[in-house]
Amino acid sequence: MKKSASGFTIVELLIVIVVIAILAAITIVAYNGIQNNAKNTKTIAATNAWIKGIRLYEAKTGALPSYNSCFGTSSTYSGNGQCWNGSTWVVNNSFLTAMSEYMGSFPEPDTTQMDPANYPDRRGSFYQISGGSSFVWMSLIGVSTCPGLGGVTFSSQGTGSNGIYCRYIFQ
Repeated sequence: MKKSASGFTIVELLIVIVVIAILAAITIVAYNGIQNNAKNTKTIAATNAWIKGIRLYEAKTGALPSYNSCFGTSSTYSGNGQCWNGSTWVVNNSFLTAMSEYMGSFPEPDTTQMDPANYPDRRGSFYQISGGSSFVWMSLIGVSTCPGLGGVTFSSQGTGSNGIYCRYIFQ
């Protein structure tokens, strides 16, 4: 009687390992993309809500708010509390007080760093007054183009190691 060998050859095992590795890589890439989409959706939704609140403020008062501020609450941005690189880019309580009549809550954007290597505090979104104009800035992760937002006009964009920042102007 002939005894037959059972089991897998080394080649068969290597093929199975390679296939598993390829499937794992595809899954990880897809998961990261889904995570980034969720973070960006949170930031876009929060920014849109703030823009609507700012427009309501403008409709009632006849002017846009006169305070620079990060969007969210004082606990939105961990660490030094900044949403942009500069000590003045924090959530401004005077801005929150002015906006409280026009917003049911203060929506929080995602705070993932869009350029952690070069500018460790560029994250989330904020409202800025500069040169007589009012702007909204927003950081997005893992994308290359800025979305259109209602109530503002796209102005410019820049890139970071982990994403982009988008600037919109109130007109």
